[in-house]
Amino acid sequence: MNDQQCIQFLSEIRRPLLALHKSILDHERASYEKEFGPVTPAAFLQVLINGSAFRWLTPLSTVIANVDEILDDKEADAADRLAAAEAVRGLFSPDQPDNAFLPRYLPLLQADPAILHHHGQVSQLLRGTEAK
Repeated sequence: MNDQQCIQFLSEIRRPLLALHKSILDHERASYEKEFGPVTPAAFLQVLINGSAFRWLTPLSTVIANVDEILDDKEADAADRLAAAEAVRGLFSPDQPDNAFLPRYLPLLQADPAILHHHGQVSQLLRGTEAK
């Protein structure tokens, strides 16, 4: 993938990743509230930040933050952009060793139609990079 393709990929994947992240959080909040009762958005944010049950989401959050940072950084170079693109691809790759995200993520594809929908958008963009 050349630098221009990386820029395009990162720009295009950002919004679907954010939508996927939101749909996962919505699903996880509903599950949490089913077990523990309703919580305010601020209280749920504290659970997300401080609770170990949601640490599996950290890789997705980190990848999204990295994409934003690379797109905004005027001093980022081609290697930085390629690394960010590879991090996105690696997050969704079963071939990635020690991928803590996929084991918790994959069952959600069957549990929530919104997550499946956003996964499809992300997957389509990821497939587009395979040929490049």
